[in-house]
Amino acid sequence: MSLRSVSILLWLMVVLSALIQVGTVHWQRSLMQAWAAEDAHRAQLQQEYSRLLLERGTLTAHGRIDQQARKKLNMTEPDKVQVLSQ
Repeated sequence: MSLRSVSILLWLMVVLSALIQVGTVHWQRSLMQAWAAEDAHRAQLQQEYSRLLLERGTLTAHGRIDQQARKKLNMTEPDKVQVLSQ
């Protein structure tokens, strides 16, 4: 091989290496963007889960259940309570 052929081959290898590096960097940045979007979605879901837990705790509080039973179902305390023993 002549010096010119070796020189052209080396330049082609450098260009190919640069193109591979550009492609790899682009791929890595795309993955980072996808990861950031999924992480933001995870944080949003975590916040919604915390809010739902708080809401469930509020809705199932004993005082609230008692209040709703008295209001909507017209429930009252029994007048006479008789306990039977065996």
